[in-house]
Formats: sequence, C-alpha cells, structure tokens
Amino acid sequence: MKAEDLRHSNFSDILEKHYSGRASDFSKRFLKWFLENIFRLDEFMADDACVDAKHDKGVDAIYVDNISEIVYVIQAKTKTSDKATLGDTELKDFYGTLVQFSSQEKIESLAEETKNGRLKQAIIRNEVSEKVAAGYDVQGVFITNVPANDDAHGYIKKAEIIDLYDSAEIASDYVDLNVDGGISEKFKFDVSDSEVIEYDAGRAFARIFLAPALNLTKMEGISDGVLFEQNVRLSLGNTKVNKSIKSSIREQSEHGNFPLYHNGINVLCREIIEENDQFITVEDYVVVNGAQSLTSLLSERAKITDDLKILVKLIEVKGDVSLSQKITRNSNNQNAIKARDMKSNHNLQQRLKAEIEKISGGKIAYEIKQGENNKGKEVISNEAAGLVLLAADLEQPWSCHQKYKIMDDLHSEIFGRPSVTGAKVLALWKCFQVMPESLRELENKPFANYTLTKFFLFFAVIAIIKDSAKGLDVLSSLDRIAKEDRLDKLVNGFSILADNAAIDLNAEVAPEDDEYFDYKNDLKSQKWCKAMSAKLLAQHKKDVKRDKAESVAEAFGDLFE
Repeated sequence: MKAEDLRHSNFSDILEKHYSGRASDFSKRFLKWFLENIFRLDEFMADDACVDAKHDKGVDAIYVDNISEIVYVIQAKTKTSDKATLGDTELKDFYGTLVQFSSQEKIESLAEETKNGRLKQAIIRNEVSEKVAAGYDVQGVFITNVPANDDAHGYIKKAEIIDLYDSAEIASDYVDLNVDGGISEKFKFDVSDSEVIEYDAGRAFARIFLAPALNLTKMEGISDGVLFEQNVRLSLGNTKVNKSIKSSIREQSEHGNFPLYHNGINVLCREIIEENDQFITVEDYVVVNGAQSLTSLLSERAKITDDLKILVKLIEVKGDVSLSQKITRNSNNQNAIKARDMKSNHNLQQRLKAEIEKISGGKIAYEIKQGENNKGKEVISNEAAGLVLLAADLEQPWSCHQKYKIMDDLHSEIFGRPSVTGAKVLALWKCFQVMPESLRELENKPFANYTLTKFFLFFAVIAIIKDSAKGLDVLSSLDRIAKEDRLDKLVNGFSILADNAAIDLNAEVAPEDDEYFDYKNDLKSQKWCKAMSAKLLAQHKKDVKRDKAESVAEAFGDLFE
C-alpha cells in the first residue's frame, strides 16, 4: 500500500465495498477499517470500540487492552481533498480531549455529562474510570487519511500521549494478505561479525548466526507481507510484543543486549549458493517465524545502530514441502500461535475445504489459513463459517463475539459432527449473505450496523424456519439443495423471511436516540436473544394468519420443484 492510496478519491470505493453495511460515511468506514487492519482488532471488538456520534466529546472509539493495561482513546479525522495535509490544530484539540481521561473523577464526570449514549455506555461497560484509577495508562490515537505536515510532526514529538497514524504511517504498517508470497531471488546475509554454527539434519542444512539488523531490513517483501507467506500468521500490527520490540530498538543503549531478549527469526531457503567469512548467499527464501520482528525493525530503521544484531536460523530445505510445513508448524513464535493457525491442517478443515472446492466447481475457496492466495474466488474463511454454524446450528448467536473460541474450545462442537458437510456450510453461508440487505429494514441504524445483530437475526430466522414442517424439511435437505444447484431458490426464500423478521424487529427495539438501550450488551445475553427471538416467531405467526407475510411454506414453495 502507498500513502496516496488512502486519499478519499482512491479509498472511498474500497471502503464502500467492504463496509457498506456497517457505517454511513467515509470517516466512520475509515475508522472501522483502521481498527481491523492496522490496530488488528477483530470485527466484533472494532464494533464495540466505536462510539462516533453527535456529542462524542472528540472521542470516536475507546479500546481497553487489559494485557498491556492501556486505555486507547481514538479519534479519526478524514479529508476529502487530495491536496490536504494534517496540521497541528486538530492534534491540539485532541490533546484537550485526552485531558478528560486523565483521572477517575474526570472520566466519571464525562460519562455523566455526555449526551452521547454510546460514549457513556462504552465508558461504563469497559470500566474505564476504575481501570485508570488502578493504574492503566491512557494513550491517544489520532488517525487520518492524509499526510501530516511539519507542524503536526513537531507537535507529536512533544505530545507523547498521542500516537499519530497519518497516511504514510498507515501505509507502512498495512500488510496486504492478498499478495503473492515468497521471494524468488538472491539475498546476502552478513556474517562478517559472527561465528556461524553449521548443522546437518540429513534432509536439510542449517546455519545459525547473528546478523546485523540493518542487513535484515534489506530483505524484500517485509512491508507488503510477501516475505512471510508461509508464516502460520502474518504481522499482527500494534500488539504488546511489537510495542516491546520497538521500545528496545529505540533504546540504543540496549542494542548490544538485543539477542538476549529476542528469540530470533527462522528463514527457509531453497538453496545456499555461496558461503564465505563475509556473507551467506541464498536463493528463493521465506521467513516462517519473525514477521513481528522484521516489520518492527523496518518501521524503526532510522534508530538502528551497528550494535543491534538478530539471531538467524537459516535452513536450506531444497524444495522439501513437507519438511517446510513441519518447520513452520513447530517454530516458536514471540506471540502465541492462534488456534485457527494450528487447526489449519486438521482433517475436519481439510475435508470441508475439499468438499466446498468440489461443490462450487473451484469458484469458492474455503480459507483455512490467513494469507492464502485465493484471488479470483469467493472466499469463506473457516472462522466465519464457524460463526454461522454457531448461530444457526448450535443456536448461540450471543456467543458469536467470542471469535477466538471458534477454532479452539468450540472447534469440535461446531465442526466435529457428521451433519457438518461442505454442502451444508456453503448453503448456510449463502443464506447468511442476505443479512446486510435485510438489516436495511431496521430503523435503528447503529443497532442494524452492529456486527452481532446479523448473527441474532440469522438465528431468529432459523428459529422461524424450524417451527414449520416445511422448514424442517428444508434444513434437513441442505446437502441435496447445494449439490443440486438450488441455492438461489434457497437464498431467495430465506431473504423473504429475513426481511419480514427485520420489519417485525423494529417494533421490539428502542429507537436510535434511546440512551438506555445498550444493544452491545443485550446481543451478548442469552436471555435477551431467546426472548426476542420468541417474540419474532410469535409475530411471524400473527402476520401469516393475517396474510401480512409469507409463511415458511410459501417462501420455499418452489424449492424442490
């Protein structure tokens, strides 16, 4: 990504495509995109963080990192002019906003006085005042889609409580998961100031040495993620580990100790083509453990001294794919490997991948690992499929914000059942795709745009379908429907029922300006979701009886013809 890609004229279409159902204008979409792609929050956490509305007191999002013990207060300022830059005026105003979070008393006063119900709910829900009183730091994050000018950079040097993400910083931190991976060229590792340990494992040769950090930053593919394609997961952005690495880099007196604190990086190469006392030259290489370190080194390159060295384990695998995969899987990472990454080769996931590939004729890819090259195909990630199954099959929409459990605690329960086939996953996924359109019927737009709402509505519609004999027949025949290419008829019937349910939901939820309707809590409540679903089912029956809505049998009338 380049800084100019974030200009309004270039980026607005991209945001419209990916966030059309989740935010109403460029600034709000840009904030959501930033939280997910740069701050590395998942879509549920990003939605929970956003409080942007009228009377927001200069706060667009609040995120509490309980591991790092930091309260992030985030403000987004976007500009539509391609010639615009960011000066220091808006940063000074934001500094004033952060003063409101400087003590427990001020935060409680802010929550009491604000007319923005979402801001108040976020402060209370996240226990911001209590956590600041307990010693959590408050860090401002200012984001913009234009470059900062000299005045802005000068001010930021003084205002340490503000992290500035202008277009240049965002572009440098962004990792494009759709790029092709691996570096098909030569690279020289500098070993002039290090002993080299040689190890012959039979199937592979390894070299272990200390390399100058500046030498490693010259490797191709760091900024766009190409270098890390075989990583079980790519650079995770603004994590505690990355912050710690960057802090060590900035402390130049600690550079000599860096190898003592750091686990090093693992590099696989097809061939070591030359070795001497000065360099080890390799051809066709990839980093399988070290994305966090190398991206941090690149972003802090100006502060690197000759004393900063990194432990490198260089392994020549000679094209042995199975060995490469085993090394990748077993490599230690500074950040814990996510459960999804470890489940990527699970037989359940591999089976679903093959089944969906076959049923769709190769047009749909079931993604089991971040960064897969599935260009030109519709992609269903296994995590997303798991959430759909959790809401519809296991009937737990209130748990869909706990995305981390999908490939961990709940993996066997969700995927490890004979009824979970590629055809069923594909059918439910296609039905789930109508949710954004149906949610347009909702009058309370913040509620409609909240990510958990679509899982609740999906659950409610499934409950309506299950209440009829025709509906039970449809749900028990999803495999046949998918295999016989009748998904369009299935989706059309589902869409009719979803639209009607959304219209009925309008009468059950509070209006947008009701500050006491905390849907971000309600949608995580089993009691609320079940009660609201029961109300929608009862209303559906009344609508059908009065000929105000299609029955399940009518909606799916021609499905099996």
